[in-house]
Amino acid sequence: MWMDVGITFFISQIILLLIPAAEVVGEWSSKILDLPDSHITRYLNTFKDEGEKCRNSESCIYQHILETGLCWGYEENCPDHLGYSNAHCPGDHKGWVSSKSQQLQTFVNQADFGFIKQQLQSKTVMCKPRLDGESFLECSQYLQFCRGSNLYIDFRDLPSRKESFRYKMDVLKRGQIGGRCKLNDFKLQSEAVHQSPLQSWAPEIQHFQELPDLVNKQSKICDVFIDRPTFIMKIDATVNMYHHFCDFFNLYTSLHLNGTHNEMFSRDVNILIWETYNYHSNFGITWSAFTRNPLMNLRTFQGKRVCFREVIFPLLPRMIFGLYYNTPVVWGCQESGLFHAFSKFILHRLKIPKRTAIDLVELPRIKITLLSRNTQYRRILNEKALLDKLRSSPRQYTIERVEFTHETDFRQQLNIIQDTDIFIGMHGAGLTHLLFLPDWASVFELYNCGDEHCYADLARLRGVHYQTWTNPAKLKPQDEGHHPSDGGPHAKFTNYSFDTDEFLRIVDSAADHVSQHPTYRHTFGHLNQPSKSSDEL
Repeated sequence: MWMDVGITFFISQIILLLIPAAEVVGEWSSKILDLPDSHITRYLNTFKDEGEKCRNSESCIYQHILETGLCWGYEENCPDHLGYSNAHCPGDHKGWVSSKSQQLQTFVNQADFGFIKQQLQSKTVMCKPRLDGESFLECSQYLQFCRGSNLYIDFRDLPSRKESFRYKMDVLKRGQIGGRCKLNDFKLQSEAVHQSPLQSWAPEIQHFQELPDLVNKQSKICDVFIDRPTFIMKIDATVNMYHHFCDFFNLYTSLHLNGTHNEMFSRDVNILIWETYNYHSNFGITWSAFTRNPLMNLRTFQGKRVCFREVIFPLLPRMIFGLYYNTPVVWGCQESGLFHAFSKFILHRLKIPKRTAIDLVELPRIKITLLSRNTQYRRILNEKALLDKLRSSPRQYTIERVEFTHETDFRQQLNIIQDTDIFIGMHGAGLTHLLFLPDWASVFELYNCGDEHCYADLARLRGVHYQTWTNPAKLKPQDEGHHPSDGGPHAKFTNYSFDTDEFLRIVDSAADHVSQHPTYRHTFGHLNQPSKSSDEL
């Protein structure tokens, strides 16, 4: 369902070059949207006015999809076969449900565009405008997602808080957030039950009150009026890719929840981070996929009463049954369209080139990237022996060893990952890069250190093949490991050596998957046959 339109972007650039500038004025252009093909096709079917602009434009190469009915999957009238997702359930559900159809529907609701549909269906108007120009607030169940217009937030108490803070639930008091509208306070308080910083917006929205004054540019209660749409973010650990990309993933998901207008993917928005620390992260370039404006934090507005024309409180990274941190997902299913769409959106907006057959000047070889850890724990003690074993293989793998540190440019990291067929690494946040692998790729979590579901689940959500070490007799820990807090034995706090023959066997199995994947064969098969399988060798 989500297959790209092909080389449509390349063709569109040729067309634009051939048309004189005078004729291009007023023409519809996909460059304005800056979206992957799989997004544009659904965008044009969602917003009919935009579709008409494309239809009437000689340079629009998407005219053939305008009557197809392609959709995301959360719309009320979106048939499964026209939705984005390719989710399927080849495995056993292990008693979670009573049928295969129920298994698939459970997966879609838990981890695909069905999750967005449930959020949309649970939305309730919490504060209703009585007249034009008044305020508005609506939220999904448990105040996990909220959005409003003409809202007021009072930050005048912040200067008295001398120490920087994050994850505080007492930033606002009663009446320091509100608007002029009819408040359903009973409904609001009944939903404010998830009282934790990163689980919901209850700690903030529970203090909402009706105001006597209109909230607009002329209002005397507004020291600052923000006209640009503003996303207020409570974010997880910025040094850890697994946790920080929960922030980015939920922000992307919230674009869809807020997607009732044709500016749903606009980058002319503000990001206001709900803390007073200055933001620092090696992954910070990812914000550019969502905004072209500088990041703000609470210090930006301390001491002021701020009014927002449009404000969005997105889904949060540690919601109960949210995505994707610590979320139970039904057994046996894989390939969430929502995760696939997020991956393609980020790669496109960050201008990470796709790996294509055009790039190849030699016969295709399966490319292996081994992520090495320069840390105290979970290092591969015989890493050189494992790499030598790969180099000795008759399959002639292309092998790259990398270290991704906080100094490694994140775009460079993504370029390497997009050029990888088999991604190998020890258990750790670096494996989150699997979100951005090609669709045919395989992940080899060298050893999961007893945390067997974390990256196995993330791989099946993204829809890439996954393997890990299964024979404990063929690996050797340096010692039993000692947990920093209590000193007790713990598999994550030691280093390991691995049997080289078993290592190569698992890599060869991953290579078999890659070489037999339909997309890999379609992309590279016409150059020559991919690497022979282990059985053929």
